[in-house]
Amino acid sequence: MLDNNEEDLERLAELCLSTAKQIKQHLASTGQPQMSFDQNGPPFFPHATSPLDIQLARLDLRAAAKRLYDLVSGPDEVVAYNTYNITHDLNAFHYVNHYSIASAVPLDSSISYSALATALSLDTKQLRQMLRQLIQIHVFHEPTPNEVAHTASSKLLITHSGVAAFNAYISRDVFPMAVKQVEALEHFGHGNQHPHEAGLNFACGTDLPMYAYYESPGQSGVRGRFSQLMTYVSSFPAMDKEHAAHGFAWDALPADSVVVDIAGNVGHCSIQIARTNPSVRIIVQDLPKIVARATDPATSVIPPELRDRFTFQEHDFYAPQPVKHAAVYFLRMIMHDYSDAYCLKILRRIVPSMAPSSRIVIMDQVSPPVGVVPSAIERMMRTQDLQMMLLTNARERDAAEWQELIAGVVVDDDGDGNESVDDQVLSTKTTRKLEIKNIVSPQGSTMSLIEVGFVDDVVPVANGVSDTSAE
Repeated sequence: MLDNNEEDLERLAELCLSTAKQIKQHLASTGQPQMSFDQNGPPFFPHATSPLDIQLARLDLRAAAKRLYDLVSGPDEVVAYNTYNITHDLNAFHYVNHYSIASAVPLDSSISYSALATALSLDTKQLRQMLRQLIQIHVFHEPTPNEVAHTASSKLLITHSGVAAFNAYISRDVFPMAVKQVEALEHFGHGNQHPHEAGLNFACGTDLPMYAYYESPGQSGVRGRFSQLMTYVSSFPAMDKEHAAHGFAWDALPADSVVVDIAGNVGHCSIQIARTNPSVRIIVQDLPKIVARATDPATSVIPPELRDRFTFQEHDFYAPQPVKHAAVYFLRMIMHDYSDAYCLKILRRIVPSMAPSSRIVIMDQVSPPVGVVPSAIERMMRTQDLQMMLLTNARERDAAEWQELIAGVVVDDDGDGNESVDDQVLSTKTTRKLEIKNIVSPQGSTMSLIEVGFVDDVVPVANGVSDTSAE
């Protein structure tokens, strides 16, 4: 990995050259085409067929090239022209998406700006202004003056629904929200933890949390874009559902153990868990319409040979957990959608149902310290962190923040074996607390599996009231 403190121009250039040669030789030796901006070039870097050393070389090349570019640009351009350019890249992408321009540019040939503008009922000069902005980042190109054609990137806007949805969602939906982020903080208050008082809510004029808003009447466009981009993101190797099978000893669970996949959608991740242990039983919980889709033979994703081990159950994770004494309560990509106050509510509804040996396994991002992971990966993580803040007042957490969150889950026990999650914790009760037992990051995954169980000690409860900020 590139030294985080490396600033020597020659050494950075040498690293760019050596890693570029390594990647070029790998592609040539394996019979794969070289990366190109040409519209008929590879649409994606071949992650799946690239060995680890090539993937690491690619990360180093990206980091070194970006740092070299920033150094020779100078500090002023990084904070001035960089933001200027990015702003109008998004401006142009918004225009392109709104008027479906990519689909009007023919494949394998060019079209004049005037003909394209006429076909779309747009102004020729404005159209040319917008597309020439994107040409600077290799999205579209001018093979001859005043003629526009596709590049590999612009072609994806019409040939790959996931890439197109991602780009459209960011430029059409997220960009206008981000512009209102500071106003939202001023309006709703700094440190606000409610998911219905986030940047999205201020920008869109709604008091509904994100998911409810996207499901509301009139939001079919953004709902479709969001759904498609999530399908696309889930296809990334780093987000592969197979990672759910690693990082926790599923195969060591006793025979007939029950795993509860909370908000597990149609069970796609639980399939991987079920395959690690032939005797484990899976209960997938989600909202009624998702359960209906999961149990419909026409839309079920559970392989026939596993179906007798799967049960689907309607459940809202803010309600008390109905499955008692499961071996594992599994939450994948749930906690990063919510602030600490709401995560505490979710966890407190699980704890009373746990047996002493039960585990909560949280599969989510554990953010690294600055400069520890390759910069391309860290950049994505930091952007995702701000995205969660914008949409739901949530965030990605580092290890210390996960520890703090789990330590805040306090459940009282009145001594008769019946625990409760009442927010008012009485001084006559004792409490049971949770702790993180282990954190494992499967190789190639951007997420970790956080194993949570009871602290062995039972301690008296002091007078006071537990966190009720989410009530």
